[in-house]
Formats: sequence, structure tokens, C-alpha cells
Amino acid sequence: MAFHRLFAIPRLTGCVALAFLQLLALNDLSPAQDPRNPSVELPGGSCSDAGSRCITITVEVTDKSLRPVAGLEAADFKLFDNRQPQKIVAFHAVDPAHPSTAPLKVQIIIDAVNADAVLVGSERDGVSASLKQNSGKLAQPVSIWLLANKGLTRIAGPSQDCAELLAGLSGAQPLLRVLNRSAGVWGAVERTGQAIKLVKATVSAESATPGRKLVLFISPGWPMLLNFEPDQRRAVFNDIVNISNGLREAGISFYMLDPSSVGTAVDSGAYDNFLKGVTKAGDAQWANLSLQVISEHSGGQVISGNDIKDEIDTASRDAGTYYTLSFERASGSRESEYHNIHVTVDQPRVKIHTTAGYYLAGPG
Repeated sequence: MAFHRLFAIPRLTGCVALAFLQLLALNDLSPAQDPRNPSVELPGGSCSDAGSRCITITVEVTDKSLRPVAGLEAADFKLFDNRQPQKIVAFHAVDPAHPSTAPLKVQIIIDAVNADAVLVGSERDGVSASLKQNSGKLAQPVSIWLLANKGLTRIAGPSQDCAELLAGLSGAQPLLRVLNRSAGVWGAVERTGQAIKLVKATVSAESATPGRKLVLFISPGWPMLLNFEPDQRRAVFNDIVNISNGLREAGISFYMLDPSSVGTAVDSGAYDNFLKGVTKAGDAQWANLSLQVISEHSGGQVISGNDIKDEIDTASRDAGTYYTLSFERASGSRESEYHNIHVTVDQPRVKIHTTAGYYLAGPG
């Protein structure tokens, strides 16, 4: 793919995959602000008419070769809320030829809590290899973070300079080499709790800023806890509701980039059992908040293998072409009532990545 064509300045080809990510913009849903974009408010209503009842989702469409499908129009999409067809009241298409005005924000997280020292080294090397593909400046800043026992620490960025990012990554090598998963207080329960706090903190930090945010979480995933005290289910369910709505409203998509060749991402599809939306507190489990499920539900992907550079490339390719659809949320009688979202496209053999559903934020 000729990534250099996406740059406004000839011959600026820096950091192919990451530069590609940074050239993209998202989630500015007011068509009047960017007349270049094929955006429409459709007959029968608009996002502004719906007011607080408006739900906006991002939809990525890929063909059988996982290449983004561009050039679709509103009429190509059908949207269902709990299997009921919904009118799309606003439509916005973005591709490299029609960028949005809101910048894309990218955060790369190297997980040193849920990975052993060998995998942490692979995570670091994969990010470094991606940065070294070419030299130059990124169109937008990238931040690189380290999740360690003491919490989340930024080790590089935000920066548009590949050399600066590489220097920050190199400077963190001693720390990355010695970190390892431990037992005791950093057992399965503690590691899962740490991860959920991180996701909630990400939502809180990004909720007030415009544009789409990609979180490339390089990790084998945190433990998929299945058993705990029944009185914890209400708290877990509340986290599910708040994280699900928060990620959608903040425009955040998680991508799980698995650094292992036989990691949890490909462990017999175990997380598939938890992809169905949780409708009541009695059904809530920590596994519903696994990294795999959060990635799929937020419109991102679970990408497995042992080549982090290639996984970053795949995630970046996903972000290049997408669509935003707005519709009026359903009425409901319960504040935490769950609604499944299903989108179809009038194209053969395509795959769709989008928000899995939403919870009513208040009475209908």
C-alpha cells in the first residue's frame, strides 16, 4: 500500500504504519464543518433534533482480504437496534482523500503486568520495528506508555518525531527488561482490577476531547476471572455499563495486539462466550470486561500472532476508512437497559467492526 501518498508534503514517508494512523481523523460529526466529506443529514430528523437521545457509532468495513472498503453511501447501510430497523439520521464518511477535521489520537500501551519478561521484550521490539520502518515526522503525536506494577507511566511522547519516540523507548529498556509478572498482591484478581481501573481512567481522561482515539494495547490480556462472590456482580455490572457507554461516547476503540503465538487471543475462542451483551447484574462476570471483549465491543479488534509490527500495521490499516452513523436511541423503562446494535452493508463478503451496543443512560 502506498502510504506516502497520504502525506501532504511530498517524500515525507515517516514511520509508515504509525504515520498512517496519525493522518486519519474522526468523529467530527457536524457535516457543515468539513464540506469535503460525503456527509448528510437524512430526511426525517438529524442528530441535533434527537438531542440527548442521539447515538453515534463508528463503522469500519473491510473486504475478504481485510482491506478497507471506501465509497459507501448512507443507502448501503442498514442499522438495527435490538433487531428493530432504525432510521439513520446522519451519515459521515471518512477516507484518506476525505479526512475529517478532528485529529486521531493514538496511544500505544506496552503491558508488563500481564506478560512475562520474554513477551515484554517482544512488545518493545515490535514497537521499535514499527518506528524504524522509515524516518520522518508523524502527522499527529503518538504516546507510548508502560503498564507496570506501579501503574501506567508514559515513556515516550506525545511526539510526531520517530527518533524522539525511539529514544524514549530505548531509555526505558532497563525497566522493560527486568519487569515480570509476579504473584502475591499481583495475582489474577489484582491484575484484573488494575486493568479495569486503567480502562475507566482512559474513558475519563478522553471524554471531553473531540475526535477518535485508538488504544493499541500490546498484551496477552488480563485474567478472565469466572468465579467471585455474588455480591460483586452489581459492581461488575455497573462497570460494564459505564465502560461500554463511556468508550462509545468518548470515541475510543481498543485494539488488543497479542504478542504471543498461542496467547489468550487465540485460546479456543474462549472469550467468544462473553461477547453477548450483559442485560442484568445477575449475569455479570469479570470476563465480560476482558481485553478481548472490550476490544470487540468498542469497534476495535483482537489481533493475534507473534509479530507486533505486523499487528500495528493491521490496526493502522483499519483506521484509514470508516463511516459514522447516527440514530435516535430507543425509549426504555430501565436506566441500564441494554440495546444490541447490528449493522449490515449491501456489499458481498464484507466484515463490519462497530460498537456492539449501548445502555440507556436514563429514562426513555
